Amino acid sequence: METIVVSDTNILIDLIETGVLEQFFLLPVKVHTTDIVISEVKIPEQKAQVRTLVQTRCLTVKAFTPDEMAKLVVFVNSRRRIANLRIADFSVWQYAAENSYILLTGDGNLRKLAAEDGVEVHGTIYIFDKMVEHKVLTPAIAADKLELLYSINHRLPKPEIDLRIEKWRGSL
Repeated sequence: METIVVSDTNILIDLIETGVLEQFFLLPVKVHTTDIVISEVKIPEQKAQVRTLVQTRCLTVKAFTPDEMAKLVVFVNSRRRIANLRIADFSVWQYAAENSYILLTGDGNLRKLAAEDGVEVHGTIYIFDKMVEHKVLTPAIAADKLELLYSINHRLPKPEIDLRIEKWRGSL
């Protein structure tokens, strides 16, 4: 079973906003994030969904001790000049790197820097690929949800999204 660290709030929010968060947790993976990421979820409905995942132990939350926070600050300070990232971004980057976990993020800058640091990194489109591969979503539903996601989040690579939508709708 692979372990995935969910970066920032963007992955969680993308999955919540497209209505596939529950399906994501049906994949054969263990999902981790950090307490710093959890603190970034502010919208009450989103917080409730995330809280339920934590309470049911579907989502593992790494809580930083004071010593670990001090280590995180050193990590941030050693890399801040090369990256305009928030502390939540650094928290999942460090957590993934230290544990050889896969990092999931939609933040292009974080993806690039973490990959340069030797961390395996994937984004939301990868998650949709996995949900189709594991038959958690049908290709038709995945295409519809990916189309919805792009209407919400224009930072995603349109050519990659169009390729999947065409493939998944063509496989009906």
